[in-house]
Amino acid sequence: MCAEDVPRGMGRGDFLRVGGAGLAGAVLLGTAVTGGRALAQAGPSLEATFDDARARYGVPKPLLKAMGYVNTMWEMPPPGATDFEPGDLHGHGTYGIMQLYQNPERDTLGRAASLTRLSEEEIKTDRAANVRGGAAVLASMADPQKPSDLDDWREAVAEYGGIDLYAEEVFRTLREGAAATISTGERLRLAPRDVEVPVAVASRAATDYGGAEWRGADRSNYSARFERERDVNIDRLIIHVVQGSLTSAINTFQNPSSDVSAHYVVGSEGRVVQCVRHEDVAWHAGNWSYNKHSIGIEHGGYADNPNTWPKAKYRASAKLAAYCCRRHNIPVDQRHIIGHKRVPGTDHYCPGTHFDHKRYRRLIRRFM
Repeated sequence: MCAEDVPRGMGRGDFLRVGGAGLAGAVLLGTAVTGGRALAQAGPSLEATFDDARARYGVPKPLLKAMGYVNTMWEMPPPGATDFEPGDLHGHGTYGIMQLYQNPERDTLGRAASLTRLSEEEIKTDRAANVRGGAAVLASMADPQKPSDLDDWREAVAEYGGIDLYAEEVFRTLREGAAATISTGERLRLAPRDVEVPVAVASRAATDYGGAEWRGADRSNYSARFERERDVNIDRLIIHVVQGSLTSAINTFQNPSSDVSAHYVVGSEGRVVQCVRHEDVAWHAGNWSYNKHSIGIEHGGYADNPNTWPKAKYRASAKLAAYCCRRHNIPVDQRHIIGHKRVPGTDHYCPGTHFDHKRYRRLIRRFM
């Protein structure tokens, strides 16, 4: 979140433990956290920040707002919350509202710094700099004349997100609109636009679950055990939150340097993507025994943000979980359907206090 002076010791583990009201002061407008108190500092509104980026780089403001909403629901994660770290499910190497990447496979953060002549540290930590950086990168990926029609930005948006699915999510948000009160108290609204939503084509032939589409993880990020379902007792579902968007999770699982994966990712609108087959061991729990005996279900969003858990996501995830429980005879109880935080040896607070485990289990039983 836009902590201009987030304590150096505040990493993703600490971030996951900062909840609700405590986080609200620690996130935006260049706030500093001192002794548990949030000290707000002056800064431009987010609306003004989007206006400034539009004027500087010729990117339509509605497009920037749609991207920011898809990326982080217009919040600024602390710069250390998603530092790239192989083997860490939340270590995507993405920064800020504009989800600029810096990992061994992609460096749009460095590109933003070069284009804006701002430092990488500024772009990581300062909200206005981050939005400027994202706008500069997107503009550099578009036609030099800058498309006059929103629809003509689709290819640049897909390139920016690193996956065609990203453009679909952004343009669906443009068509449907969005509104939120973010943790600084600012109320933002994106009015619906008349745009064509591109359809990201993905195979369903490889999926185990009929309601999913296939976006396979890189082969180096999971263990292939073709007889796992016959030889191993799969007796748990482990629930995660991405600390990022659905597309950032898929990009991470397809990054051969990341050493992480999950079987499924569920998006806010109820989209289900499968990345690893049930017969294979996804690397999601940080504990080999738990990985070997479980199915990992990721969810786009952030542990601290209650808006991460809309009804459509709960229902889609519960339907998926019901299928997994039927297939593997997994009991629907708190011993067998657990959050990542309950895995021994991990320090994550994932999926966070806003995830309602009891409601989730009730829905699973309804769909069994």
